[in-house]
Amino acid sequence: MFGCELPTYFESGGVRYPFHSDFREWIRFESLIINSDVPENLKNVLALRLIFAGNVPEDIIGAEKFILWFYRGGREKRAANNDNSGADSLESRRVYDFEYDFDYLYAAFLEQYGIDLINIDYLHWWKFRALFKGLHDCKLTEIMGYRGADIPDELPDSRKVFLLDMQELYELPVSLTEQRRIEKAMRYLEG
Repeated sequence: MFGCELPTYFESGGVRYPFHSDFREWIRFESLIINSDVPENLKNVLALRLIFAGNVPEDIIGAEKFILWFYRGGREKRAANNDNSGADSLESRRVYDFEYDFDYLYAAFLEQYGIDLINIDYLHWWKFRALFKGLHDCKLTEIMGYRGADIPDELPDSRKVFLLDMQELYELPVSLTEQRRIEKAMRYLEG
């Protein structure tokens, strides 16, 4: 990944299209893509505008593929049975939300790397991803562990209760669309 210059432009038809490579825009991109309140048919258009800042390439399909490749850190999509960390896959179980967890993320980067995510002028998305994956022994990784924990039947009841309490305490917010679906399902179940 870091054996060469980090990409800051998309090339198509001999034309170079600069794009936002700073981590802040890619956090916004991820938030856009996972937001179920944004209609699916608008996500691609909004993502292209966000990343290419109004200078959207004519090769829309190529640009969309490039955006996903870049988001994944220059890697192709992994097979479903391979390891998928949260930073690699939009499809995997969500254990973090960069915007919702920003306080913990900020504290972890400051503590472990001395990086002030608010005042830093620029941090390439791929560098941010690598640093995020390397976080350890901090409140954010503890919370992510709770959110992602499986609770098998074999666990002692006290441990199950603890994990369920932690999952409830640190639960990620659901979108308005998800809330409506839950409410509708509850009404249906209640009669």
